[in-house]
Amino acid sequence: MGPNQLNLRCQTVIDGELSYVLVPVDRMLWETDEHSHEALRMIARKGLHRRAIERTGRDLLVADFDVLPVWVEYPDQCEVECVGGPHDGQQMTWNSAEPPLAIDLPVDEGIAGLLAAVEGEPTSTLRKATYVPLMGDGGFFSRTQDGAWRYRFQG
Repeated sequence: MGPNQLNLRCQTVIDGELSYVLVPVDRMLWETDEHSHEALRMIARKGLHRRAIERTGRDLLVADFDVLPVWVEYPDQCEVECVGGPHDGQQMTWNSAEPPLAIDLPVDEGIAGLLAAVEGEPTSTLRKATYVPLMGDGGFFSRTQDGAWRYRFQG
């Protein structure tokens, strides 16, 4: 995937296996034509529905696929969301298409830490919070409705 192309991703777990489709979209089109967003999302959902029918050999309800989230995968960034710990609920952009194996974030020491630093007291080492990928359905990495990778607080 080049820098001028992105993918729309739609996925679900069927019979314990991850099924997904990637729909290539011109980046300029996506970023300038907001009116086509829902039509492109529907193309992704229909593509996943067809793929799931082919794979399972069963007639699956279209309505079950019409509500699946579809998110954008950029070639140069991804979103991550922290679950638990001091950064619970925070989303951030990671400058890589692939999410990291772990994330270390500084912990805010609060006003007491700031006052100690101003008074010249020796400060302790920087405390950090470690987050690791959160597993979801079927042992696959968990994602939010908007496609952010979910990371759980480890310590």
